[in-house]
Amino acid sequence: MGGKIKSISLAAIMVLSTLSGIMMAAPAAATQVVITEAIQVVDGGSSSDRMAAVASDSQGNVHVVWSRSNQHLYYSMVSPRGETLIDATQVTGSGLHKIFHPDMVIDENDKVHIVWADHAGQHKIMYTALHPFNTAMDGSVSDDGTLTAIDDFIVAQHINNRDWPAIDVDSKGNVHIVWQDHYDSLDMFFQQPQIYYKMLQPDYSVQNAIVLFDDTLLTPIIGHKGHPDIVVDANDYVQIAWDDTRGGKVELVFIVGYIRFYVFRVG
Repeated sequence: MGGKIKSISLAAIMVLSTLSGIMMAAPAAATQVVITEAIQVVDGGSSSDRMAAVASDSQGNVHVVWSRSNQHLYYSMVSPRGETLIDATQVTGSGLHKIFHPDMVIDENDKVHIVWADHAGQHKIMYTALHPFNTAMDGSVSDDGTLTAIDDFIVAQHINNRDWPAIDVDSKGNVHIVWQDHYDSLDMFFQQPQIYYKMLQPDYSVQNAIVLFDDTLLTPIIGHKGHPDIVVDANDYVQIAWDDTRGGKVELVFIVGYIRFYVFRVG
């Protein structure tokens, strides 16, 4: 899009099939794919709205989060029919921020979990949780205090830089986060970024999170690692992928508690 377009838009692609139990690698026919018209989620005007992430809840509502002018994180909720339920609402606290690369997932209780990188001052990986069904869904703007289930929580903050967080949740509602990090307390990796992991247990009663596994280095080998992504499957196996300068396919497999990690690299 042109540099002067300051809006976030949404489109849906629905794949329809009468053979839902069979996965085939054949091209889809025109009658099997329906592409909706793009829906403008927000018109930011002179603001620069970008780096959007999207997820859907159990009722088919669509949740969008994005960075506005790199200063704050904004959130909106849209119905399956394209109606705005919650208009663009700032969900980061007051103060100076430099918001980059948000990611989002929605758990089975329809709570929204968001991570992002804050490059203001010493770089941080941040986490927050929202409960959008606790606020009015009449198309108006909500507020951070009403939406927030867990306020802005620092996942990682050390010397050096960190970025590109990704998030998922398991069947018990625990939160799993990975990110790219230049932190190297022993100066072993020649300032090349590595992949770190952390596991949190939300404590909604006090709007906070309990650390189950603290910052854990997953890639203790020299080489440039970046842009991780994470998914937790139906058996609570945590699977992580990233790009890597060394080549190869599988980095390592190990078990922590009831969570088994499958960690992949691409490159």
